[in-house]
Amino acid sequence: IIGAGPAGISIALQFIGRPEQKVILLAGGAWTETAVNQDLHRGCAEPGTSHEPLEENRRRQFGGASAAWGGRCLPFDPIDFEKRSWVADSGWPVSFEALKAYYPKAAALCKTGSANFTVDGGKEKEILPGLKMEAFTDDTIERWSPPVNFAKTYRHELEQAQHIEVWLDSHALQLDMTEAGKIDTVTVSVLNKAKKIAARIFVLAAGGIENPRLLLASKNDFYPAGIGNQHDNVGRYYMAHLNGTYLKIAPTNRETLNMDFSRDGKVYTRRRWQLSAKKQREAGLLNSIFFLHHAEETTGHRDVVFSAVFLAKGLKSLAAQRSLAAANKTFRLLRPALKEHLLNVGKNGFRSIPLLTGLLRKRISTYRLPYILPAKNAAWLGLYFQAEQTPNRESRLTISADEKDALGMPRVIAGIQFNKQDLEAVVATHNLFADAYTQAGIGALDYTEAGLRAYLDKQITAFNSSAHHIGTTRMSAHPENGVVDSDAKVFGLSNLYVAGSSVFPTGSHANPTLTIVAQALRLAVLRSFIFMHTQQFNVQTSIFDFQDRKCPTCVRQVSSYDRVVL
Repeated sequence: IIGAGPAGISIALQFIGRPEQKVILLAGGAWTETAVNQDLHRGCAEPGTSHEPLEENRRRQFGGASAAWGGRCLPFDPIDFEKRSWVADSGWPVSFEALKAYYPKAAALCKTGSANFTVDGGKEKEILPGLKMEAFTDDTIERWSPPVNFAKTYRHELEQAQHIEVWLDSHALQLDMTEAGKIDTVTVSVLNKAKKIAARIFVLAAGGIENPRLLLASKNDFYPAGIGNQHDNVGRYYMAHLNGTYLKIAPTNRETLNMDFSRDGKVYTRRRWQLSAKKQREAGLLNSIFFLHHAEETTGHRDVVFSAVFLAKGLKSLAAQRSLAAANKTFRLLRPALKEHLLNVGKNGFRSIPLLTGLLRKRISTYRLPYILPAKNAAWLGLYFQAEQTPNRESRLTISADEKDALGMPRVIAGIQFNKQDLEAVVATHNLFADAYTQAGIGALDYTEAGLRAYLDKQITAFNSSAHHIGTTRMSAHPENGVVDSDAKVFGLSNLYVAGSSVFPTGSHANPTLTIVAQALRLAVLRSFIFMHTQQFNVQTSIFDFQDRKCPTCVRQVSSYDRVVL
């Protein structure tokens, strides 16, 4: 297993108790990230400001992205898996039901407390009483993991399994083959020494950027354009999520606002507005969500909580400066805002001490508050949005012909592209909310369509993916349209599989981690069954129905997946 983040670790854990299978888990780093390893993730963007630095949101260490994960968990929706006439290249070769069976175990690994992501709308208060919107639902919730660092959380289980080896500081450089269609070994740099590891099965689980990077870098006589790239699909269809806060509201009645985090046992949950599947179909829109958040402003409001957070971040920024000159320069830039926020805390702080103390206690506890929300009496509340991006073949990752990292691997060039449909869907969704809010007559609204369009232009000019790297080795029913098949096996190869969000054909509105783990579990269950039993049957092809969800050979519980073809 190449990659030891949530996907790779989740797969390795499924082989515990199966000593007949030896597993090697390659972690591209140690327990913490070093500057040297971080530099291996560095790349560039075309054009230059269209993507955050490629090393910014990723972690080259054991545990991968989970070492810096915020913990936000929510599943994809049934409509995300459908072939939608208004979304080109949409549709998964597997159904929502095929993946749904793995969400409960994924939720357990992510420690979300439950796999229930809905509320009883008849019993729960509305988010904003008086706001009736036919286009949106408010009966779904997101769950926040503590969050979980997969390496630290599952270290004991992995160490106790003697047939599972975790190799730290092991960077995959090349997938090697002596014949077309089969990987023989992977060349790995282990503590700066090259080694070749032979295996019967290889799983690439290194993330949405590193997965295509290794495939493209593994050029050979059989696959001169890169492994799996027979149809020039590796690295293409790169997606993330458009997100931000532009629209602002000032509800008249703040006492009945239901915008805070709730507790479900030790886990925090939060409700949001989601564009309904019905409205998506009717209006040809993309999957999107809204929730109340901080207004995007640093001055001119009464939110003491926001002011306190701003001051804390400002002081932290000053403390991080390495010289007195740099600190002075930073202070001069921050001084006007710091002064206003300090006055705001001084004016309102005494009566807010209980609130601030309670928030701080929740924020630093074991099951910590995910982040501090604005106070209900803030002058403006922002409407945070997160929206789906359409699959776009011209949005892609490539590798440099000249620039290489310290290990000789070509660096990645990120060329993410948003089309008109992506932007128009965000505008249309905001207009639906603004119209419903205005008609309800429940408060002031700060919004113009022209202003939102200008805001989105800035967002895509200096885009930040928030580590949502999706679609770069997409799953498809046919090799002409993708890189892996419905079982995540690379087209044209017999023993190479891919795990992670890079195989997602579409990206939904949802943060990908929970679905990454669910897809990894599905891959592990299907592949581990085949690993164990392929050699036990004399027939060339056998089809077994799992009505009782048990393997007919060893009576081991398998999955709710209808059939496995050997």
